[in-house]
Amino acid sequence: MEVIDRYIFAVTQRLPEQQRADIKRELQSLIEDMLEERAPNGQSSKEEVESVLLELGPPNELAAKYRGYERYLIGPALISAYWTALKVVLASIVIGLTVVFVFDTFLARSERLDPVTNYLASLVTGAAQGFFWVTVVFAWMEYRQRINSSGNGSKKKMWSPSDLPSIPDAKLKIKRRRPIFGIIFVIAVMTICLQSTDLLGIWRNHAGEFTSVPFLDNDVFRHYRPLLWIIAALSITKQIVLIIVRYRSSKLLAFHIAMTIITALLVCVMVSDNSLWNPHFIQDLTASSLLPIDGNNFKTLISNWPKASEYLIKAVALLALLSIVRESLAWYRAVSSPTPITKQKSLV
Repeated sequence: MEVIDRYIFAVTQRLPEQQRADIKRELQSLIEDMLEERAPNGQSSKEEVESVLLELGPPNELAAKYRGYERYLIGPALISAYWTALKVVLASIVIGLTVVFVFDTFLARSERLDPVTNYLASLVTGAAQGFFWVTVVFAWMEYRQRINSSGNGSKKKMWSPSDLPSIPDAKLKIKRRRPIFGIIFVIAVMTICLQSTDLLGIWRNHAGEFTSVPFLDNDVFRHYRPLLWIIAALSITKQIVLIIVRYRSSKLLAFHIAMTIITALLVCVMVSDNSLWNPHFIQDLTASSLLPIDGNNFKTLISNWPKASEYLIKAVALLALLSIVRESLAWYRAVSSPTPITKQKSLV
């Protein structure tokens, strides 16, 4: 019966991946034997199946017996996703800081040790922060799962086979590479914004020397770093949830919409500050001969540069809307498409 498959799935999902296949077979055999004792003729009723599952106990308790221990910060159900997210975050931090270091070193042609020292210090600090925040997010999710499985009240909630969640449909599965690329993108943008905002500008190579006219005012942008950290944390948390949940659902869609709207609003709050932009941008462009005063491009830039915040806010709102529509359509297509009929061996 379906409830047996749901029970086995609920147990094995709380175990390390390398043990799941063996324990699934063992548990299937155990349930078959217990049902055969209750119904020698091979026809088991719904009540007999529920009796067997009640005798085996709640899935989290049975999984704990298979593990043989219960003390952990992040349990087996989340540990695989935790290692994936941690490796992606740390690798992205190392690659991002290295790319920024290479640009700063070669473009500035610095022969001092300061860039190397700053790079090494940034690596240690960034890796420590990445490890800390990823661990905190997963530890909190592990805590919430324990609370939900044991009940929120002081009195322990009685478990019933009807509490078993349905086995997620394979067509609802989210490809892991999508949230991984999302984490890499967020960390890359964060690295550039926090470590070298000068890279965000118009570059010029004159006589072998690179110069940049930055878009942003570093002094003003520095005050927005705490807000930028919050935006990055929300964005990475959204991707981590995708790695953990792995299957589309109405709740996950609502979470995606809420997080997208919140992060978009925070970005709009930041870029709406006109003082964030380099007040000497046009003068620096003309001084570096990148923008002739007598050209049509100069007049176009003069009229559009004060509207940079407005244009960027519209772009952020459009990207957020496209993300929501794309995810909604992906969820709708997965839910509305017919499920292929497959033959499965029945346990009863």
